[in-house]
Amino acid sequence: MLYAYHHQRWRYRPWLAALLLLVGAFSLRSLGEFSSIQTLHSFWWGVGVMGAGFVLSWSLQIVPASWFWGVAIATRLFLLAMTPGDDIWRYLWEGLIQNQGFSPYHFAPNSPVLEPYRTEWWSQINHPDVSAIYPPLTQLGFRLLAAIAPTVVTFKLAFVGADLLVCGLLSQGLGNPRATLYAWNPAVIYTFAGGGHYDSWFILPLVLAWRLAEKPPVMAQGQGSSSLTEACIALLVGLSIAIKWVSLPILGWLVWRSLHRPNFDWANLLWGGRTLLCGLMPILLSPLPFCQRGTCPLIPTESTFVAYGRSAELIPHLVAQWWPASLQANWIYGFPLGLFVLWLLLRAINFLQFVQWYFFALLLISPIVHFWYFVWLIPFAVPCQNWGARLISLSAFVYFVLPLRVPDWRLTPQERWFLWLPFGLGWLWTIWQTIPRFPQKH
Repeated sequence: MLYAYHHQRWRYRPWLAALLLLVGAFSLRSLGEFSSIQTLHSFWWGVGVMGAGFVLSWSLQIVPASWFWGVAIATRLFLLAMTPGDDIWRYLWEGLIQNQGFSPYHFAPNSPVLEPYRTEWWSQINHPDVSAIYPPLTQLGFRLLAAIAPTVVTFKLAFVGADLLVCGLLSQGLGNPRATLYAWNPAVIYTFAGGGHYDSWFILPLVLAWRLAEKPPVMAQGQGSSSLTEACIALLVGLSIAIKWVSLPILGWLVWRSLHRPNFDWANLLWGGRTLLCGLMPILLSPLPFCQRGTCPLIPTESTFVAYGRSAELIPHLVAQWWPASLQANWIYGFPLGLFVLWLLLRAINFLQFVQWYFFALLLISPIVHFWYFVWLIPFAVPCQNWGARLISLSAFVYFVLPLRVPDWRLTPQERWFLWLPFGLGWLWTIWQTIPRFPQKH
């Protein structure tokens, strides 16, 4: 009888979780431009409804494919109509001018040369005095989409398409119930379908590389097959780097692992060199269309935002409380991140562990943290259902108070801790649960 009672209760959870996610997403479709506190409150109410459905999904033990895909696709379709974040206007512009024969790395949006090509949405481009910051392969993607149709919907569909492929990979490899941590996640749904951020493009090859790396080797296929698999993994990571630079340390781990095999010999050096070459190919080849007169200015180092911009950061904010001069030097945080990456090279036992901890450290240490950065970690938290990833998927929505505070762009202390504390505590709780327990002596 007790079993029947629990079974009866469980029957309604999928319905309720799905309904809340759909109703919440539907309510957000006309929002997205946070020009007033009333709009922000309405946005938070919609996110709260979605969040309630998302929290209910954590207890689901069975999620049929029709439910999994129905909710994942419908919520994203609703948010396609949402006003996007301002980054998308740069995507559209940089794709548009490439099709007019101009390099976005050589001409900032406000360049007089480009004035004849300005559109009705040109004034919405952020940092118009700074040239392109996105990597070359990403720029080629923007160019292709702008050639098809330079519209917000075209770009959003391309980002959602990659996002849904990630949903499929996670569902296939880990099962629908666990994959809902990504597929039904309000932060993920908003980032790609609502906000229109392109980060799904670099997440997809990383997830493909991880799933390929996790496959058990088939002994009958021999050494050649294993070598081909590792080359494919490195190539996928290289594609990810060529789309967004933050993946670069992951290639370092792959090369390190190739070098540190049992019975080290010259074959290890060849293996490591091949891994490095496969990973570097997309990075080296994709800038070629943008090199003019022997120059390839791929990073606008003169940008004040790159040099000392801040956004919702944690550790750099704490450092600045006792060392105010650190506010003028973002580059200093490359040192602690580099040290942590070196430690991970020695300690990480597999691809998943390295990526999880690298993104965790990157988010904590980076002086510039935007809402959608937290989504980078979500696919790799699916296997262990990391509580930090679960909680930050909800608490990160505090970030959207910032557009109302231009040009100050700062969180209050209470807002900062409300955003970060659930992430840290949830992460620590997950780590604590995985620590081996020793039986007590009687």
